[in-house]
Amino acid sequence: MKKIVGILSAAAVLATSVFAADVSAATKISGSLFGYDADKNVTLLNERDDSHEYAQPNMTFSASDEKAGATIKLTTHNYGGDNRGVLLREQTIWFKPLDALKLTVGNFDVALNKEQIDWTESVTGLGGNGFLATVDVNGITLDAGFEAHEGNWLSKKDGEDDPAIKAFFLKAGYSADFGSIGAYVKFNGAENKFKAAEDKADAATKAAGGDAAKIAKAIADYEADVLAAMNAPHTTIFQPKDGAISSTQFGVGYKNTFDPITLFVNFVGFMDDKFEWIRPELYVSGNVDALGFQLFAAPLIIVDSDVKDGLDAKDISPIFFEALAKVTYKIDEVTTYAYFKDANLLAKDFAATIKLGAQGNLGAMGWNIWAQIDAAEKTGFSVPVEFTFSF
Repeated sequence: MKKIVGILSAAAVLATSVFAADVSAATKISGSLFGYDADKNVTLLNERDDSHEYAQPNMTFSASDEKAGATIKLTTHNYGGDNRGVLLREQTIWFKPLDALKLTVGNFDVALNKEQIDWTESVTGLGGNGFLATVDVNGITLDAGFEAHEGNWLSKKDGEDDPAIKAFFLKAGYSADFGSIGAYVKFNGAENKFKAAEDKADAATKAAGGDAAKIAKAIADYEADVLAAMNAPHTTIFQPKDGAISSTQFGVGYKNTFDPITLFVNFVGFMDDKFEWIRPELYVSGNVDALGFQLFAAPLIIVDSDVKDGLDAKDISPIFFEALAKVTYKIDEVTTYAYFKDANLLAKDFAATIKLGAQGNLGAMGWNIWAQIDAAEKTGFSVPVEFTFSF
């Protein structure tokens, strides 16, 4: 451990002396003190230093000065048994050839407005891997992003009419005394998950052979798959057409603070040959003395008539209503909180996650412990815990 700290300290000194930059790192370890899952399994004292590439990274290193900067995010990954290794989750290098122009290569994270309870990838999330150009002049910001990870952004074979184009977006924003407004349009940023869910449900229904229980399960699985698709970013529920531009997503948003409340409103739409869905998003947060509150509500409304007919046939509402809420109360150096999340308030069967917990700091270490109820047809209960350390 002393050797690792020595190496990090030397790296920080070297970076500071050579680049006049800040270097920071942090690590996170999570686990569970107690667990009782939906299958009635009881567990005690579980430790997970394996955050996987899709979770918060274990280690983040960053360095920057006025003209350039870089970020590297690492996570430990368990490949099975004792076979563990360090995984490069993402890396970014940015530089400013001009004061008003910033160019980013690697991973970038752009969004219209994001809820700040789970910090999940919103449907308005425009992040990706590739190339990003940002112009910032007098409160006006323009972004142009091109996803080009592990492949060309544009490619065209000789003799083909249309090129193959990966996702790209244009975003504009303006900040002033009245708040911040923004708008974007993204092309080809969709995955066709709805058709796969429908095919799976049809196959399961046919295989049920008239068994009412199996048919009910096929419909329940279908609803879960559609719900997952609706809550996944950049998802299309319609078969994309051929051509250079196969889908278009667009959004507008407004954000402002009215002391002590901060709020934003987004309006997002998705179309292929015709409109498929619209999704309004509302986020409100604020503090009154030691009491804090956050609320996020986002109904996704399917407007495509063909898709609505398919949902109606399976008695599923064409509206998927996501809701998130968190209330905090600070007592000295400890913050207690209550949390509620339901991916679809309008679902026939109730399913939600409820947390009651506390978090704080002990020196440079942050801690978080909570009791969690995963309420569904079968309910689970656990007591997760997280430790973070910055150095």
